Amino acid sequence: MLSELLTAALELGLPVAALSWLLFYRLYSRGELARDADRKAIRTSLTEIRKAEKQSKQPADSVLHAKWMRFGGGFYGVAALWTLLVIEASGVAAVVAHPSNLETMFAHGIAGFIVNWVTGQVSTLLQAALWFSWWPRNGNGPLVWVVVAYGAYAAGLRLARRETGFGSRIVGFDSRARWRSLGAGRKHEADDQGE
Repeated sequence: MLSELLTAALELGLPVAALSWLLFYRLYSRGELARDADRKAIRTSLTEIRKAEKQSKQPADSVLHAKWMRFGGGFYGVAALWTLLVIEASGVAAVVAHPSNLETMFAHGIAGFIVNWVTGQVSTLLQAALWFSWWPRNGNGPLVWVVVAYGAYAAGLRLARRETGFGSRIVGFDSRARWRSLGAGRKHEADDQGE
Protein backbone atom coordinates (compact mmCIF):
# COMPACT_ATOMS: atom_id res chain seq x y z
CA MET A 1 0.00 0.00 0.00
CA LEU A 2 2.78 2.43 0.92
CA SER A 3 4.75 1.68 -2.25
CA GLU A 4 1.62 2.15 -4.35
CA LEU A 5 0.94 5.47 -2.63
CA LEU A 6 4.51 6.63 -3.26
CA THR A 7 4.37 5.50 -6.89
CA ALA A 8 1.03 7.26 -7.39
CA ALA A 9 2.39 10.45 -5.83
CA LEU A 10 5.50 10.50 -8.04
CA GLU A 11 4.02 9.31 -11.34
CA LEU A 12 0.62 10.99 -11.18
CA GLY A 13 0.39 13.32 -8.19
CA LEU A 14 3.33 15.65 -8.77
CA PRO A 15 2.70 16.06 -12.51
CA VAL A 16 -1.03 16.67 -11.94
CA ALA A 17 -0.20 19.32 -9.32
CA ALA A 18 2.23 21.02 -11.72
CA LEU A 19 -0.22 20.91 -14.63
CA SER A 20 -3.14 22.20 -12.59
CA TRP A 21 -0.92 25.00 -11.26
CA LEU A 22 0.16 25.94 -14.80
CA LEU A 23 -3.31 25.80 -16.33
CA PHE A 24 -5.06 27.67 -13.54
CA TYR A 25 -2.26 30.19 -13.06
CA ARG A 26 -2.65 31.05 -16.74
CA LEU A 27 -6.41 31.55 -16.33
CA TYR A 28 -5.96 33.64 -13.18
CA SER A 29 -3.23 35.83 -14.67
CA ARG A 30 -5.31 36.50 -17.80
CA GLY A 31 -8.32 37.48 -15.71
CA GLU A 32 -10.46 34.60 -16.99
CA LEU A 33 -10.93 33.35 -13.42
CA ALA A 34 -11.10 35.30 -10.19
CA ARG A 35 -8.38 34.23 -7.77
CA ASP A 36 -10.87 34.09 -4.91
CA ALA A 37 -13.48 32.02 -6.79
CA ASP A 38 -14.89 28.97 -5.02
CA ARG A 39 -15.11 25.52 -6.64
CA LYS A 40 -18.63 26.08 -7.97
CA ALA A 41 -17.65 29.39 -9.59
CA ILE A 42 -14.55 27.76 -11.08
CA ARG A 43 -16.62 24.92 -12.53
CA THR A 44 -19.10 27.41 -14.03
CA SER A 45 -16.31 29.56 -15.47
CA LEU A 46 -14.57 26.54 -17.01
CA THR A 47 -17.85 25.52 -18.68
CA GLU A 48 -18.25 29.03 -20.11
CA ILE A 49 -14.62 29.12 -21.30
CA ARG A 50 -15.01 25.72 -22.98
CA LYS A 51 -18.22 26.83 -24.75
CA ALA A 52 -16.63 30.09 -25.90
CA GLU A 53 -13.60 28.24 -27.28
CA LYS A 54 -15.82 25.76 -29.16
CA GLN A 55 -17.67 28.64 -30.82
CA SER A 56 -14.51 30.60 -31.59
CA LYS A 57 -12.92 30.21 -35.01
CA GLN A 58 -9.50 31.09 -33.55
CA PRO A 59 -7.24 28.27 -32.38
CA ALA A 60 -6.39 28.31 -28.69
CA ASP A 61 -3.18 30.15 -27.91
CA SER A 62 -2.00 27.30 -25.66
CA VAL A 63 -1.58 23.72 -26.77
CA LEU A 64 -1.91 22.36 -23.23
CA HIS A 65 -4.97 24.49 -22.52
CA ALA A 66 -6.67 23.30 -25.71
CA LYS A 67 -6.07 19.61 -24.89
CA TRP A 68 -7.20 20.17 -21.30
CA MET A 69 -10.45 21.71 -22.49
CA ARG A 70 -11.04 18.82 -24.89
CA PHE A 71 -10.98 16.51 -21.88
CA GLY A 72 -13.54 18.73 -20.16
CA GLY A 73 -11.26 20.93 -18.05
CA GLY A 74 -11.14 20.67 -14.29
CA PHE A 75 -9.75 17.75 -12.31
CA TYR A 76 -10.68 15.00 -14.77
CA GLY A 77 -9.21 16.97 -17.66
CA VAL A 78 -5.87 17.54 -15.91
CA ALA A 79 -5.47 13.85 -15.03
CA ALA A 80 -6.48 12.79 -18.55
CA LEU A 81 -4.12 15.34 -20.12
CA TRP A 82 -1.16 14.07 -18.08
CA THR A 83 -2.02 10.49 -19.01
CA LEU A 84 -2.19 11.45 -22.70
CA LEU A 85 1.21 13.14 -22.50
CA VAL A 86 2.76 10.08 -20.83
CA ILE A 87 1.29 7.65 -23.38
CA GLU A 88 2.38 9.78 -26.36
CA ALA A 89 5.88 10.37 -24.94
CA SER A 90 6.36 6.65 -24.27
CA GLY A 91 5.34 5.90 -27.86
CA VAL A 92 7.85 8.38 -29.23
CA ALA A 93 10.55 7.08 -26.88
CA ALA A 94 9.88 3.50 -28.04
CA VAL A 95 10.44 4.50 -31.68
CA VAL A 96 13.59 6.47 -30.84
CA ALA A 97 14.99 3.66 -28.67
CA HIS A 98 14.19 0.98 -31.24
CA PRO A 99 14.33 2.44 -34.78
CA SER A 100 13.51 -1.02 -36.16
CA ASN A 101 9.92 -0.30 -35.04
CA LEU A 102 9.64 2.03 -38.03
CA GLU A 103 10.13 -0.90 -40.38
CA THR A 104 7.39 -2.82 -38.58
CA MET A 105 5.07 0.18 -38.76
CA PHE A 106 5.36 0.27 -42.56
CA ALA A 107 5.33 -3.52 -43.07
CA HIS A 108 1.84 -3.39 -44.60
CA GLY A 109 2.42 -0.30 -46.71
CA ILE A 110 1.24 3.26 -46.33
CA ALA A 111 -2.45 2.31 -46.08
CA GLY A 112 -1.70 -0.14 -43.26
CA PHE A 113 0.39 2.51 -41.50
CA ILE A 114 -2.45 5.05 -41.72
CA VAL A 115 -5.03 2.56 -40.42
CA ASN A 116 -2.73 1.56 -37.55
CA TRP A 117 -1.99 5.20 -36.74
CA VAL A 118 -5.69 6.17 -36.65
CA THR A 119 -6.64 3.19 -34.49
CA GLY A 120 -3.64 3.90 -32.25
CA GLN A 121 -4.77 7.51 -31.75
CA VAL A 122 -8.30 6.41 -30.87
CA SER A 123 -6.88 3.86 -28.43
CA THR A 124 -4.60 6.47 -26.87
CA LEU A 125 -7.48 8.92 -26.40
CA LEU A 126 -9.61 6.19 -24.80
CA GLN A 127 -6.79 5.19 -22.46
CA ALA A 128 -6.27 8.82 -21.47
CA ALA A 129 -10.00 9.32 -20.89
CA LEU A 130 -9.97 6.22 -18.67
CA TRP A 131 -6.85 7.41 -16.84
CA PHE A 132 -8.04 6.04 -13.48
CA SER A 133 -7.81 2.51 -14.87
CA TRP A 134 -4.61 3.09 -16.87
CA TRP A 135 -2.35 4.03 -13.95
CA PRO A 136 -2.89 1.22 -11.37
CA ARG A 137 -0.63 -1.80 -11.86
CA ASN A 138 -0.45 -5.37 -10.62
CA GLY A 139 -4.15 -5.69 -9.91
CA ASN A 140 -4.26 -2.62 -7.67
CA GLY A 141 -7.50 -0.68 -7.60
CA PRO A 142 -7.89 2.90 -8.78
CA LEU A 143 -8.92 4.39 -5.41
CA VAL A 144 -5.41 5.38 -4.28
CA TRP A 145 -4.62 6.85 -7.69
CA VAL A 146 -7.82 8.92 -7.83
CA VAL A 147 -7.35 10.23 -4.28
CA VAL A 148 -3.70 11.15 -4.92
CA ALA A 149 -4.57 12.81 -8.24
CA TYR A 150 -7.41 14.83 -6.71
CA GLY A 151 -5.27 15.95 -3.77
CA ALA A 152 -2.55 17.04 -6.18
CA TYR A 153 -5.07 18.86 -8.36
CA ALA A 154 -6.42 20.75 -5.34
CA ALA A 155 -2.88 21.64 -4.23
CA GLY A 156 -1.98 22.93 -7.71
CA LEU A 157 -5.19 24.95 -7.83
CA ARG A 158 -4.45 26.49 -4.43
CA LEU A 159 -0.86 27.34 -5.42
CA ALA A 160 -2.04 28.94 -8.67
CA ARG A 161 -4.00 31.54 -6.72
CA ARG A 162 -0.72 33.16 -5.61
CA GLU A 163 0.70 35.76 -7.99
CA THR A 164 4.41 35.29 -8.69
CA GLY A 165 6.87 36.56 -11.26
CA PHE A 166 8.09 32.99 -11.76
CA GLY A 167 4.57 31.90 -12.72
CA SER A 168 4.28 34.62 -15.35
CA ARG A 169 7.52 33.51 -17.01
CA ILE A 170 6.49 29.83 -17.01
CA VAL A 171 3.03 30.56 -18.43
CA GLY A 172 4.68 32.46 -21.29
CA PHE A 173 6.41 29.27 -22.46
CA ASP A 174 3.11 27.61 -23.38
CA SER A 175 1.78 29.78 -26.16
CA ARG A 176 1.32 29.16 -29.85
CA ALA A 177 3.05 32.46 -30.61
CA ARG A 178 6.17 31.27 -28.77
CA TRP A 179 6.21 27.94 -30.61
CA ARG A 180 5.64 29.72 -33.95
CA SER A 181 8.52 32.10 -33.21
CA LEU A 182 10.81 29.14 -32.51
CA GLY A 183 9.74 27.55 -35.80
CA ALA A 184 10.21 30.85 -37.63
CA GLY A 185 13.69 31.15 -36.13
CA ARG A 186 14.60 27.74 -37.53
CA LYS A 187 13.20 28.73 -40.93
CA HIS A 188 15.33 31.88 -40.97
CA GLU A 189 18.39 29.82 -39.96
CA ALA A 190 17.71 27.39 -42.82
CA ASP A 191 17.26 30.30 -45.25
CA ASP A 192 20.55 31.83 -44.09
CA GLN A 193 22.37 28.53 -44.55
CA GLY A 194 20.87 28.04 -48.02
CA GLU A 195 22.30 31.33 -49.27
